Amino acid sequence: MSRPISTQEVAPAADTVLASPQSAPLVMQIVVRRDLMDVEKWGVGPLIAQGAHAATAVLYETRELANTQLYLADLHNMRKVVLQTPDADSLAKLSALLSNATPAIPHHMWLEQPENTPTCIALAPNRRESTIKKALDKAKCRLWQG
Repeated sequence: MSRPISTQEVAPAADTVLASPQSAPLVMQIVVRRDLMDVEKWGVGPLIAQGAHAATAVLYETRELANTQLYLADLHNMRKVVLQTPDADSLAKLSALLSNATPAIPHHMWLEQPENTPTCIALAPNRRESTIKKALDKAKCRLWQG
């Protein structure tokens, strides 16, 4: 299983993207395992908590990056997208794709304790670059369907 990306591992270019009127808005993608609800019978509340844990962790880990600072500076216009992926394998695949991208895409995979169960991934605020879209597609991520 891949580990989260630290700010020191992110290429400097990923840290210097500044907002402009032509730029796509910053967004955070939160990817949750669908099987936790459908097979494992987790409730909606626990799944929301998992996403909140991952989102908080990635914001903390990337707090020095320009995109994270811009995202946090505009609290009333934050954008988040909640996606689903089928299972733990697809979540691990997504983490690997993000980690192996050039430059690496900062994200945090939340592991529920004490079971050490991977439950979701939150990506650092980004502008939906094509590398991110491709990784989400390859890991079978789709908009969350209630």
